[in-house]
Amino acid sequence: RLTLARFSQRIPAMTDSAVILHRVALNAAFIAVGYALRALKILTLEDGKTVFRFATNVTLPALLLYVMTRASAVGASSGLSATVSTVSAIIPACSLLVGVGCSFGAYLAYRKSPARARGLAVGSATGVNLGMFAYPFVEAIWGVPGLALCAMWDAPNAVVVFGAAKAIFAAEQKHGDASRAVHDDGGIYDGEWLDKKKHGYGCYKYPSGATYEGQWKNNVKDGLGVYTYGKGGSYAGEFKRGRFDGTGIRVLRTGAVKAGLWEDNEFVEATTVKDCEGTIAATNAAVSTARKAAEASNLTMKDLFWKVAKFPPVIAVTLASMMNFTGIALPQTASQLVVPLANANNPIVLLTLGVLFKPAMDRMQVQAVAKFIGVKYGLGLLSAAVCTLFIPQSFALARGVIAALCVMPVPSIVMQYSAEHENDGQLAAAIVLSSQAMTLVLICCFAVVAPYIVSIDKVVFSGALLAGAVAVGVASAVGVRALKPSRVDKAKSQGVAVAPTASMRSTSPRNIAHRRQRRDVTVNIAVNAPLRALTARGSSFTSAKRSAPQAPLRAALSGGVKLVGL
Repeated sequence: RLTLARFSQRIPAMTDSAVILHRVALNAAFIAVGYALRALKILTLEDGKTVFRFATNVTLPALLLYVMTRASAVGASSGLSATVSTVSAIIPACSLLVGVGCSFGAYLAYRKSPARARGLAVGSATGVNLGMFAYPFVEAIWGVPGLALCAMWDAPNAVVVFGAAKAIFAAEQKHGDASRAVHDDGGIYDGEWLDKKKHGYGCYKYPSGATYEGQWKNNVKDGLGVYTYGKGGSYAGEFKRGRFDGTGIRVLRTGAVKAGLWEDNEFVEATTVKDCEGTIAATNAAVSTARKAAEASNLTMKDLFWKVAKFPPVIAVTLASMMNFTGIALPQTASQLVVPLANANNPIVLLTLGVLFKPAMDRMQVQAVAKFIGVKYGLGLLSAAVCTLFIPQSFALARGVIAALCVMPVPSIVMQYSAEHENDGQLAAAIVLSSQAMTLVLICCFAVVAPYIVSIDKVVFSGALLAGAVAVGVASAVGVRALKPSRVDKAKSQGVAVAPTASMRSTSPRNIAHRRQRRDVTVNIAVNAPLRALTARGSSFTSAKRSAPQAPLRAALSGGVKLVGL
């Protein structure tokens, strides 16, 4: 049986920098391959999201089930039970308190941010990535004893990541910026809010039967959306201050179509439907997001509970915890099924990170990442400094492992949560990758210090971690201040997705006069069969019966606009 003294003697032998560098290089290679596949257009952004959903619901549960049961069995079979019993109560408690504490600290740092941004930041800071990241590095530095301690930390952490973090994303969307309001005139709004004003994405049903689905700003329709009249007819495209303004397509009750540029509800310049394809495609996405925000506004706490309880990783953690508690080992047949899926998880997730990664971020996104890194790792190092004070001086191994676990990266599942709750998916991927890079730097530091931790007083060790927390916070604050966006950057981030053409942007007197002359021009489509409706991603645009467009128009409509029956 291994004793504490023999642990201290073996720590230097377990430290293998070559193994760590090999794992870092391998992870970076997987990410680079994923990025190359997207750059070569072999995989698309949507492909990456689909693959990540598969990893979340299939390979990640298999990994959790295998690792949590295996680590417990390894600890028992290696005769470590007497040793780890020294901190058996401290480590799970630290894991839970660190997860909750970091979540609360992140909330304080982002309490004044919009709910969507706050949900992403606080949810990302809640819990750490162990199964898909920490285990190999902990085993390389501290061996099987470190792996056993890591497994003890993982059970509460899994509850925090797959329960609390998911609930935070959903709750911020539900209570922060997505809720229902019924107006005095009978109008019903379902969607996002900011400072008690309709702002973001939402759906509004007017008493007349008319509907609007799309973007809002300060209580008025502003951005991209679809307005459907109660008695027939519709408009899809750009809005400004509640009026048709920008590129859009208007379908009249008579069946006529006006496609082109609008100013203050007036049609000023006709174009072809094909010229509006980009705007209609962006409108499709806005309508889809608005419908999801409306759906989230009706989410009850009961629905939220069952949504979390039925999440596959949560089921896997619950099952593994029950098996460990009852002493039941994973059956051989189940192990043969689980092991290949578990081994495939890390490569799949890393490849997906590469597919979703956007290296060219704008100034505001870089600033957001810099602030998050400062908040997460400042809180992580602070938590490590506090936790290590409660570890006995003789148990140097636990001090090193706990300090490392407190600064593990953001769980990759955050990207799935971000996609489900309509957050910035590319920013979520950037946060995950940046946190992994930061953790790798800290892991290398722990690998260097590991052989000497036994001779370092725990107060000195905690003081060093506290100094690191202060340094990270100061560096982050300086970076955020240096990256403060200009007015132009803010305007770009709040602008519409599709810019008008050069002719549309022209404000010369000649062009304005030309537009006024063409204001009432209607694009009448040659027909052979009924043109029943013009739709943007499933939004109903009703109109009178007319004839179907000829082949050229059908081709033009194929890029995001489709014909559907009444």
